[in-house]
Amino acid sequence: MNRVRVRPELDAPDQLSRGDRGARQSRRWLASEIPLGTLLETPYGLVGDEAPREGLRVRTHEVDPPDAGLPPMPWTVNRKEQVWTPRLAHLVEQANASQWNASLDIPWSAAVGLADHLESAVCDIFTWLLQQELTAHQVPSAWLPQIHPAFLEVRLFLSGKVMDEARHTEACIKRLWLNGVGPTATAPETDQALALLCLLEDYEQASLLVDILGEGQILDVFKIVHDLAPEATRRIVLLSRRDEARHVSYGVARLKHRLETARDPEAVGRQIVEWIAARIEVSDEFFTLPGLVEEALGVLGYEAGVDGSQRARRFPAEANEFRRSRLEAAGLPPRALRQVRTLLAGK
Repeated sequence: MNRVRVRPELDAPDQLSRGDRGARQSRRWLASEIPLGTLLETPYGLVGDEAPREGLRVRTHEVDPPDAGLPPMPWTVNRKEQVWTPRLAHLVEQANASQWNASLDIPWSAAVGLADHLESAVCDIFTWLLQQELTAHQVPSAWLPQIHPAFLEVRLFLSGKVMDEARHTEACIKRLWLNGVGPTATAPETDQALALLCLLEDYEQASLLVDILGEGQILDVFKIVHDLAPEATRRIVLLSRRDEARHVSYGVARLKHRLETARDPEAVGRQIVEWIAARIEVSDEFFTLPGLVEEALGVLGYEAGVDGSQRARRFPAEANEFRRSRLEAAGLPPRALRQVRTLLAGK
């Protein structure tokens, strides 16, 4: 077994405390001389309903002369209703203040030499988590080049999200190889289900399935892992969970704004139900946990003096309740919400 060499100085108290800087600094931007939100009080804050498919310009950047042509660009996401929420400025500033470092902010030495059965369980969990995080990194990366810069705040937020997910994948792979074990060999079902999310052609569908349902599931899984796992692993999921909460917040806020401004909210609700139903048809893991992960949680729970297997068995029902509550918070119309409850009840 070839373990990663961990330098003790990286685990010094002054370094570990940096992991809390997201909590300490999350409001520092309020004291900024020019927080992003103040720009929305200027003419720049007038966000048009639709941006042209030509040019590489933000709002208020005019053409001189006015009739001059601009080069065509691949903006497939150029309508405000697809991407916008008034919370964007807050979310961008919060993300900027909450960055952490996968090398410096985790007490890696605490996980060196973990007992073999615990190390195996942790690697089973992190193998699955790594695939989820790779997907969460790939999806916004693919959409960024398609979003018109007239909606710059969305691009800023998604750029931060890409950085967050890159950091999560970095932490996952470092944890997997910390004691020389590496990823667990698994069947291709997870890849097949996640690949479909990377190939979606509708931004709103991608945001629903990834930002709200998918990352919402990971947010809930992180809570269980945090409660059961050894020290270094708890730190990874604690810091990652803060990021995921922000990503879910964007998804919920975007959908809420979409429903509040839609001419026909019921039609939007029907579309959401169709997307969720279609996802259920192709992915069990999207709504449950793989057997390997359930077993691993049982092992960690036993070591922690908790019935981890029972926590894992309860997870699908608890996660579905969280999904429903997030969709309800987004203002999903009552009929659509009832239909979603029926769909999820079958999982």
